[in-house]
Amino acid sequence: MQIPKLKVLVEAGAVRTVEVACAPESAGWTVAITYASRHGERREALERQRGGVRVFATLDAVARCLVGLGLTAFRVNVAGLPGEEPL
Repeated sequence: MQIPKLKVLVEAGAVRTVEVACAPESAGWTVAITYASRHGERREALERQRGGVRVFATLDAVARCLVGLGLTAFRVNVAGLPGEEPL
């Protein structure tokens, strides 16, 4: 999903959850949006303008992007974070 579609979904109040996950293969963070559709809930990754999953360098960059669209909360999944050790 690209930014213009996400903006429409936010304005319509259709966004249910936003999850940010560590993308160790690209050393950054990806965003997955769950939203209500006519056929139930759907989940899509935020994409670049020219296609492919958008990868943010920092969580701060993710937050700035999402706040600019009117999303003020998101969940962070750190599974796969480099240096992560199970307890």
